[in-house]
Amino acid sequence: MGVFVPNPQAVKTLFNEISGTYDLLNRVLSFRTDKRWRQKCVSVLPHGEDLKILDLASGTLDLALDYVRGGPGEVTCLDFSLEMLQQGLNKVTPTLDHRIKPVCADGLLLPFPDHFFDAAMCAYGMRNLADNPTGLKELHRVLKPAAPLLILEFFRPTTLAARIFDATYGKHVIPRIGRWISGNGQAYQYLRESIRNFYSLGEYQQIMKTHGFQVLQTRNFSGGISSMIHARSCNRN
Repeated sequence: MGVFVPNPQAVKTLFNEISGTYDLLNRVLSFRTDKRWRQKCVSVLPHGEDLKILDLASGTLDLALDYVRGGPGEVTCLDFSLEMLQQGLNKVTPTLDHRIKPVCADGLLLPFPDHFFDAAMCAYGMRNLADNPTGLKELHRVLKPAAPLLILEFFRPTTLAARIFDATYGKHVIPRIGRWISGNGQAYQYLRESIRNFYSLGEYQQIMKTHGFQVLQTRNFSGGISSMIHARSCNRN
């Protein structure tokens, strides 16, 4: 199966258009389960006053906010959609704003020096990159040696539960509710197609190993509908 390759400009336009209803739809479509998935995943990352964390494809900052609420550390929130970042900044309280650093930039050309970050994370954003190997190379470049990388993603369904979910709720319910609330049914049709044509969890682990990461742990949520990869940067083979 060929891997789905998003059109970067089309995807940016799509997210700009749905930014105002993005958080609401996430809660409605997942029955708030997405919040629990994020919180469980981000808990594996280290905290510390001097730690610098990269949140790639940060969107409306949900993952970054979960991290800073859990302990000390500074998060650089990078996304190519300015409107998504602006929606997220509306949720940042004055006590946390000095620890959240928004950056509007391309995830395939990170504007940071080598070995700059102590850890990196990405929730549901790797599918939106036009070239995942390049994205992983860039993450490897900006991470310090042995730095952790956390990826939470909808990988191509392989478990029975995930396949049934895709064929029923994913196919018939998500696009309709997405169109009703956001007014943009195309966005939520794109969501399903990007999942069905993305890498499987096993395939993605192999790509990570090829591009300088050691996979430490994987975890499936809700029968494999969503999955976590916890890895660390290491020397390339």
